[in-house]
Amino acid sequence: MKITITALGALAFFALASPALAAFTRDGAVIQNSGSTNATGYTLKVWSDGNASAVASNRLGSVAGSPRRATVGPALAQRFMRDLKIARDARATGETCMKSASFGYRINVMWHGWTSPDLSCPGADARTVALANDVRAIEAATGTAIVTPHRGLLPNEPRMLTPESSPSPQPTPE
Repeated sequence: MKITITALGALAFFALASPALAAFTRDGAVIQNSGSTNATGYTLKVWSDGNASAVASNRLGSVAGSPRRATVGPALAQRFMRDLKIARDARATGETCMKSASFGYRINVMWHGWTSPDLSCPGADARTVALANDVRAIEAATGTAIVTPHRGLLPNEPRMLTPESSPSPQPTPE
């Protein structure tokens, strides 16, 4: 009898404690931006509690710097995780689009063994578009984006005149 009461007590404890423990589990996803020939990419890790880390990476995904911590806010993180689940379960598709050889890049999200389509060309699938919008919001919240090095203008490169530097129109002689 004493063993039955102890077993029932333990069962009740675990039944009550498991929802509380489940609430504290943290889910996470990795956003990978490949970068391009002319720009450094990044790897962003985002967790369901709103914490994130970002690091610059090369086209092969190798780290090219030290990670920095960031936050995206719990509401955005939860929406991102929800949209990931919806896109994965629906086998969301993207679109192939034309990309520059020098400036073309890919954005993919890896989550629980699933890799999203290229989110730089989300296409018309509403689930992929929602995921691409989440990624843009996460980029903005973390201050992460493609870092294009500024090389300056070449000596023979055409320049556009600003209104202040353009000569004033002169009357034409007649």
